[in-house]
Amino acid sequence: MSWWWIAAGALVAYGQYAGYAVSLQGAAGTRLPPVRTLQLEVAESVTTMATPESIGSLALTLRYLRSRGLETPQAAAACGLSAFVTTCSGAVVIPVAGILAAREIDVGQLESDVPSGGWELLVAVVVVAGVVTAAIRAPKFRHAVVAWFAQAGAYLEEILSHPARGVVIAAGELVTVGCQTACLSFVLLALGAPVHVAAVVVVAQLAGAASNVVPVPGGLGAPEAILIAGLAAMGVHHDQAILAALFYRLMTYWTPTVPGAFLLVQLFRADLV
Repeated sequence: MSWWWIAAGALVAYGQYAGYAVSLQGAAGTRLPPVRTLQLEVAESVTTMATPESIGSLALTLRYLRSRGLETPQAAAACGLSAFVTTCSGAVVIPVAGILAAREIDVGQLESDVPSGGWELLVAVVVVAGVVTAAIRAPKFRHAVVAWFAQAGAYLEEILSHPARGVVIAAGELVTVGCQTACLSFVLLALGAPVHVAAVVVVAQLAGAASNVVPVPGGLGAPEAILIAGLAAMGVHHDQAILAALFYRLMTYWTPTVPGAFLLVQLFRADLV
């Protein structure tokens, strides 16, 4: 194992928060202090871990935007606009990367690279996560879809009226995707595993989506299961895939909560959240 690549992965993982900050800057429509906004995004790693569906992070963002002079409806609209554009950006990035990665991903290789017991465990985790998600979210799913499409028209109108805001939000999302892809790629290089960038983009983004969709903090293990299965499909040995998934989640999800807790206290003392 090359610990230099591990260190590089840990460092570049924080770039995802810079991407979040850029997207929030574009959505706010007003100038936000870059350093404070970056601190906010790192601090939200704590609420992302502690609260399901990023509810705590949304509350912090709303308080922060209000402290910067935005009214509550404006702050809520900015959060919704950012989520809308980043979702649309992801809906474009993942299929494009999937097409490029089609030759690199071998689904049949899952059964050969992952031991039968491990494969059954992965399937069980994903199934349990799906059942929990369906049980909790199903009653609200239809309402959420209708509300999303109802707001989509207003968001599209806002982007057409102020295209620069949409460009900035999308650019921030691309920064986030790029840093997450680089982090996982560096981990794979550290383990001596093959790296196929397009496939890594798909695996990392699907794992991130699972973490956000499953209505429990951390995604109930679904992100790790997707990472292991996806990496195995692109030719990574199952032992390396398990290590890569653990390192990646530590770098992008667990360890940022340490500086995040410190920054959250700072922001609270400064009356910014």
